[in-house]
Amino acid sequence: MDAAGGGGGGGGFANYAEIAAHFNNLTLAVLSAQDRIDSIVPYLISLLPVPFVPAPDADDSSNSDDDHFSLTSSDSEDDVADDRPAAVPAAQDDDGQDHISRLPDDLLSNIISRLPTNESARTMVLSTRWRGVWAATPLLVDDAHLRAADGLCELRSVSRCVAAHPGPVLAARVTRLSFDQHEYALQQLIANLAARNIQDLILFNRPWPLDLPLPDDILSCASLTRLYIGLWRWRFPDTTANSPAFPNLQELGLFHSIIEDREVDALLAHCPKLKILSFAMAYNFPSCLRIRSRSLRIVVEWLCSFDEVIVEDAPCLERLLFESFSDRRPVKIVHAPRLEVLGFLDLQLHALEIGGIVIRAGMNVRASAMLPSLKILAVKVRFSHATEAKMLHTLLRCFPRLQTLHVMFQSIGSRSPDSVDRADFWQPMGTCDCLESHLETLVLHGFQGLECEQLFVSYILEKGKVLKTLSVVCVDSEDVGVEEGPVSDSADESNVSSGGRSSSDDVVMEGGLMSGFVDEGDISSGGSSGSDGVVMEGGPMSGSIGEGNAPSGGSSGNDMIYFCPAASRWSFQNAIDLSVEDPFYVLLRQARITYVAVE
Repeated sequence: MDAAGGGGGGGGFANYAEIAAHFNNLTLAVLSAQDRIDSIVPYLISLLPVPFVPAPDADDSSNSDDDHFSLTSSDSEDDVADDRPAAVPAAQDDDGQDHISRLPDDLLSNIISRLPTNESARTMVLSTRWRGVWAATPLLVDDAHLRAADGLCELRSVSRCVAAHPGPVLAARVTRLSFDQHEYALQQLIANLAARNIQDLILFNRPWPLDLPLPDDILSCASLTRLYIGLWRWRFPDTTANSPAFPNLQELGLFHSIIEDREVDALLAHCPKLKILSFAMAYNFPSCLRIRSRSLRIVVEWLCSFDEVIVEDAPCLERLLFESFSDRRPVKIVHAPRLEVLGFLDLQLHALEIGGIVIRAGMNVRASAMLPSLKILAVKVRFSHATEAKMLHTLLRCFPRLQTLHVMFQSIGSRSPDSVDRADFWQPMGTCDCLESHLETLVLHGFQGLECEQLFVSYILEKGKVLKTLSVVCVDSEDVGVEEGPVSDSADESNVSSGGRSSSDDVVMEGGLMSGFVDEGDISSGGSSGSDGVVMEGGPMSGSIGEGNAPSGGSSGNDMIYFCPAASRWSFQNAIDLSVEDPFYVLLRQARITYVAVE
């Protein structure tokens, strides 16, 4: 993935020549720039929405009719009839007639739409009626379906497929072609797609060489509702005074593409209905991502080299999501009154600013630096560093109505002089609004059972007056005992799976300090789903602690919570999916915990 990295502390890259020079000059570089970028293209494609029709297997190179299903209800070979079970009607029903063709046109069109591109075109030879149905069925073009004997696909194959179809083109997925020395054919292809009112377009340029400009004909595709482009230099014209270029576009993904900041502004101005905007290994020049949109609901930055992210004016934005790396960068939220989901916010990399106020560890948080709308926060924290631990507590004050907190424990590395391993570290922190009345779920990612981690969890268990669920994301969810499948995101009595007995385990937790190492082996007990009504003496959630280690302040305001093993749900596709309530995890099963504080 190192090919995505790049701008580091610079001002971004203006073209792919600069990217190539950067990678070729890397210290101890083993791979060339071409090899590096070639190696990440499959990863980029894996992030794309799934194809409408899966591609054939790579070793399926046969084009004979024997390898595909028959469109008639007959089979003339006697051995097939002999192998049928006795319950199957006798062979006299197989009259050799084409019963499928008697189906209504809309059903036949549905059948064609589920076939690979080349197979759907072959239905034309069946009869005049099938030819008419194929022509009336919106075309789905996927270059993965048009491979030649050598496994490659030529641009002319895709162009001929589009030209041969007289009707509309619903979607085109082009991820295996190189457009080097085929700029004119590319322009013609995009022009034909625009004329056929294409709605869904995925267009990748397979290197090498790079730095091909995306044709301006893309602006004529006014019918597009979803657009993903990869490995292009997009010079979007600054024509904000003109009518929107993409009046119907709702989802846009820029993958390993170069686009200038001012061009992003012009692009967003031309997409009045855009809901989802994603960047994957992308480059801006200068390296600043500035969001101004009245319609956006989701913005995702995935392994990009931006030096700064600014949400300047996004009144409908609900999710701001990151999968970040590289150097420290500011994340500035100026106006996003409906923001509900934020993460993963890496406290080592991200410097958060809200309403023009830089959030610093331990500061007094004013109302202007709060986001009352936020419900789900995901953070990456090194609890060995006191500054990051204090910053997490400060963030809780910034989000007074936070309902779910995801904490990903980062590797320890070097420790800060101000140790977080002391029990009195959290004593002066006090409580805050979200702990008093809103935080219901705490989710632990990468929990190792270290003392600094345990003390934080104990603090949340003590101060969280309405906490209902404590969840640990398992390394391998397949090893976790699951009886009835995943449970819903809210844990209460009604969510407990039924099946003769409760699937919840009763666990007594004394003192609030977690003992032991939590992983999938601790949660699944010998293939059993759990032991009901059992006090766990040495398991992941038990252990008695002395007064010196227990947080002060008495018992928790909520004496019964649920322990819920969980699986990670964090992925690019879940990040951009509005139907996924929480993109970071999914619950597996539940166990009740009785919290007993030691005074």
